[in-house]
Amino acid sequence: MRRLWKWPRLRLREAWVALRAHPWRVTLIAAPWLLGLLTTVPMLWYEMDRAVRLPERQAAQDALENAAQTMLRRLGRLRDDTRFIAFLTPRLLESGSEAQLLETYTSFLMAGRDYHKVRWMDATGQERLRVDQEGGSILRVPGGALQDKRGRPFFENALLLQPGEIHLSPLDLNFENGRIEQPLRPTLRASSPFVLADGTAGVAVVNLHGNLLLKRLRERASQSGFSLYLVHPEGYWLLGPTPGEAWGWQLGHAEHTVATFDPALWAAMQQRPAGNWQDWSFSTLQAAWRGTEGDLLAHADPTVGQLRLLVHRSRPPTARWKAVLGGLALLGGALVLWLVLAQARGMARELAYMQRLRDSNAALELANEHLQAAQEELARAERLSSLGLMVAGVAHEMNTPLASAQLALGTLRGGIARLQAQVMAGLRRSELDSFLDEATDACTLADGELRRTSALVQRFKQVAVDRASLERRDFDLAEVLLDADPRLRRASLEDGIALDLDLEPGIVMHSYPGPLEQVVANLFNNALLHAYPQPRHGRIRLSARRDGQALVRIEVADDGRGIAPEHLSRIFEPFFTTARNRGGTGLGLHIVHQIVTEVLGGRIEVSSHRAGGPDGLPAGTCFTLILPREAPERLQDKASWP
Repeated sequence: MRRLWKWPRLRLREAWVALRAHPWRVTLIAAPWLLGLLTTVPMLWYEMDRAVRLPERQAAQDALENAAQTMLRRLGRLRDDTRFIAFLTPRLLESGSEAQLLETYTSFLMAGRDYHKVRWMDATGQERLRVDQEGGSILRVPGGALQDKRGRPFFENALLLQPGEIHLSPLDLNFENGRIEQPLRPTLRASSPFVLADGTAGVAVVNLHGNLLLKRLRERASQSGFSLYLVHPEGYWLLGPTPGEAWGWQLGHAEHTVATFDPALWAAMQQRPAGNWQDWSFSTLQAAWRGTEGDLLAHADPTVGQLRLLVHRSRPPTARWKAVLGGLALLGGALVLWLVLAQARGMARELAYMQRLRDSNAALELANEHLQAAQEELARAERLSSLGLMVAGVAHEMNTPLASAQLALGTLRGGIARLQAQVMAGLRRSELDSFLDEATDACTLADGELRRTSALVQRFKQVAVDRASLERRDFDLAEVLLDADPRLRRASLEDGIALDLDLEPGIVMHSYPGPLEQVVANLFNNALLHAYPQPRHGRIRLSARRDGQALVRIEVADDGRGIAPEHLSRIFEPFFTTARNRGGTGLGLHIVHQIVTEVLGGRIEVSSHRAGGPDGLPAGTCFTLILPREAPERLQDKASWP
């Protein structure tokens, strides 16, 4: 059991560590999954509910349309039957056959069980002939029981019509002798005028038994599994949830309305003639008929077309799919939690790895600082070694003029001693002239050699200053290149190594002479150290020329043994050398590369070939410097160049 709890506890602990370390990252990881879950489940819930309810809603609409079509057919038949009675009544009256008219009315009620009353009235509204149907029995109302219907809307409105036109009254409770008939008898009356031969008018009226119509509508709806209701345009129930709630506006029950039953439903019904609201579907008769009623409503009371059919849909069985969807939602939540925990665990591992990486980087940075310090010390030693070689060369160059000056001064000193002896013995004119000539020659020679020595000292001083500082100034390229090494002003570098100079005169640069001299000196020393094995014999060439308006090209080439192809790509790496056993440090060419690229703002290229190589080219190595005539300005221009 402990093992079963160990895994989730471990994942939760790792997630908590990641959350505390990077709350926003964990939130960003979890947010898309949670957002997707919170979005998908409601959408799926809605679509499932819609998919289940859509057929139910369509079936309710079908039940609504069936009820509307049933009423349309029934009212259409009432219209046609009333028109027939209105057509037949004056003809039978004019023939004097009242008995035949009574028989016709009786046969009419026997054939139409939905009718409970047929009659005709004269122009004053007095009933002249009336036949009623009660419980399957048909009887003629005696003359003393005939009523005056003057002022009733179904009579008054019919008088305003032309023969053949039909007026439909509202569907309401039937009145007898000025009072609501008991038991309640819902009735819809159709009336049509006619004209007798003597010019007098009459009205034929047929009463439709409303209870039968409403019963038929409700039975057909219940067969489809729906509850059907009929609502007055003002919201009163005609066919309500309970029988006692119907006909509230006539029975004095103002509270028996749809608005009281469900205010939101009634508000939805008032906004549009047909539609759906929650589990209800509704429509007015006129909206459901969609113009198929023809002239039925042409002279009808406005409330007939605005009667509202209302269908209630029983909620479909949704427990099963809701349970399945709930289970899927829980499964999805568990999956999201597992993924977030997995991500958090990975993040915790990443945090631990990053901490180890930071520790390693700190150690590497410390080691790199030590390495850079050692590299700088070695570079300084390399530059001092180069400066020492230059000092040795300058000392060698100065030995010759100083020796000549010393010889001239020695000769002058000897001449002075001889002159003193001659003066004691008796000086002759010729001896004095000879001494003066020798003294003049000695002084001239000594002066020339000393001037030469002074020039060497001045040039060495300028070179030393350039080597010791990083200062940008104007200079002649050829002069600076020759000052890079004292041996460059001689015809040869060493015994057996010849020197070729090809320096274009008049190239003025605004750059750093000291670093440039060090680069050239390092390239010459590198060639002397590596290019020629013993016995040493070869030729080194130094050339400089313009390369366009803004660049110069400097080449240091030798005809030595060349660089091995496997070493050519590594010669500028720090501490790479093939002559470590001869004192090589591997920093010379690395320093050259750094100075050329970082100080002088140029680039360095190298090409090398070995004897007998596949390209058939002569052996040798050529370093090419491509430098701008005006070097980029550096913030360290005034700093010391170690």
